[in-house]
Amino acid sequence: MSSSPLTPFGEHSLTLVAAVFDSPSQAEQVAAALRHEPGLHSTVIHPGDQSVARKLEPEQHGIWRTLLRSHAVFMPAGAALGVVVALLLVAAGWPAAVESPFFAALFLALMGGFFGGMVAGLLTLRPDHAVVIRKVRAALARGGHAVVIHPMNEMRARAAMAALQRAGATPLRSF
Repeated sequence: MSSSPLTPFGEHSLTLVAAVFDSPSQAEQVAAALRHEPGLHSTVIHPGDQSVARKLEPEQHGIWRTLLRSHAVFMPAGAALGVVVALLLVAAGWPAAVESPFFAALFLALMGGFFGGMVAGLLTLRPDHAVVIRKVRAALARGGHAVVIHPMNEMRARAAMAALQRAGATPLRSF
């Protein structure tokens, strides 16, 4: 991940990779093997584990940074886009915009900022993570044992997927 303040993400790992195993010993063995791979920090979650949420999303502070950064980037960008659209409408001769260009620009800037905030909120919620988390929680409720990996880049995410497949699991991955 880039440490640039312009990136909307404040988390170090943007991808979540997981696999579910029937046997606790198999899950532990796979996790131990993954720990020897560079950049693949794995965690095992057993049914009844009290720290499931922390193990699935360990970067709570990073999520807050994502929330702040994404809103700081997308809301002004949306407002600026709204002003550009208003200027284009005035230039195109749309009667309402020509009659009141200031209010057209103000209205579209507010709407752009609002929709920019909606996009930022969607990025913060990470619906791609929610799919994996829901499947892992369902498997844990059925008595499965999950291995969770938070790779730092795409290359490590692919390595984690391949390692889980070699272990005979069907890996789950966020984007």
